[in-house]
Amino acid sequence: MNKPVIVCVDDELTILDSLKIELQKIVSDDYLIEQAENGEEALEVCEEMLENEHEIALVISDCIMPGMKGDELLKRIHALSPRTLNILLTGQANLEEVGNAIKYAKLFRYIAKPWQYDELRLAITEALHSYIKEKKLEEFYEKISENSRELQEQNEALIKLNQQKNDFLSIAAHDLKNPLFVIQGAADFIAGDYEKLSQEKVVEFAQMISISSHQTLTILKNILNVNAIESGKMTISLRKVDILPTVRIVVEVYIERAKAKNITLQLQGEEKQYYAFVDNNLVHQILDNLISNAVKYSPHGKNIYVRLLQQESIVRCEVQDEGPGLSEADQQKLFCKFTRLTPEPTAQENSTGLGLFIVKKLVETMNGKVWCQSQLGQGTTFIVEFPVVNSK
Repeated sequence: MNKPVIVCVDDELTILDSLKIELQKIVSDDYLIEQAENGEEALEVCEEMLENEHEIALVISDCIMPGMKGDELLKRIHALSPRTLNILLTGQANLEEVGNAIKYAKLFRYIAKPWQYDELRLAITEALHSYIKEKKLEEFYEKISENSRELQEQNEALIKLNQQKNDFLSIAAHDLKNPLFVIQGAADFIAGDYEKLSQEKVVEFAQMISISSHQTLTILKNILNVNAIESGKMTISLRKVDILPTVRIVVEVYIERAKAKNITLQLQGEEKQYYAFVDNNLVHQILDNLISNAVKYSPHGKNIYVRLLQQESIVRCEVQDEGPGLSEADQQKLFCKFTRLTPEPTAQENSTGLGLFIVKKLVETMNGKVWCQSQLGQGTTFIVEFPVVNSK
């Protein structure tokens, strides 16, 4: 930190030299001592010191000088540096000038010329003690204010986290309620009317239980994934791996599900291998979410295209559907947690609002990128880029 400054102003050089000698006895090397022979020069000195990030602790100025008077000088210095204390020296007591200095310039002491050295020494010592005390007090209050702001910010963050927790529990309870209700209802029908039910009806109820169990498991997996991501407890194992077999497995799973809606799901790629530096399990989870969404939000009789492209530094995967597309507003909140978008699943499928949030976090964990290209009425394409080599 730069040393604080004491500025001495007088039109008599002998007085300036005398002040400097006295100050050096009092302050040693703790302060810089600057001299000026008139008010204009003193202002220039103060401005230069402030520009160089020196604090002006004290100004000792003669009152009667050619040009700018001492009271006017101290008033203008106070406008530049409000914390600066001032001592006014004069051989001709002028109550108006002293009053102006007190009123407008934070005058600490008025000393008549010729002064007694003990009186001057005491005034300077007290002024510097007052300056240091006031500075420490300001720093103390600034620290209190800063701590108060931090506490307020922490309190607001805790309130927000608590609200997110409540939203999380509310949405989880709502999303789990429906499939569990179906499971319970189907199981009760089988248990209560088993002898009266046909084999076809039992199979139908069993399928309902299976589908609802799958929905419940998906919700719980998403909730656990979010918790693992946000708590930093998700373990990943990055290595160079061909992701084509993983992509094929996910596509094959959803080909059958897409057929129920008369949707054609196609995998397109020109290479035999697509090597990326990734965690293969996370790649499976990412593509499962994206392809599942494409099937979920596509109308009956449409197409879904999954494309792989190998480039020098990345492997690019695109999942394109022919669904309703997304508005600009929907795209802005696309990867946020618990997002409910305008489009609805086309066959009453379940949606937790967590899938794309998880996708983005998993992709970024592997140093990749994910984004969306979409226009209303023209479908949606999700694009994921995985690095080919370790980018760290």
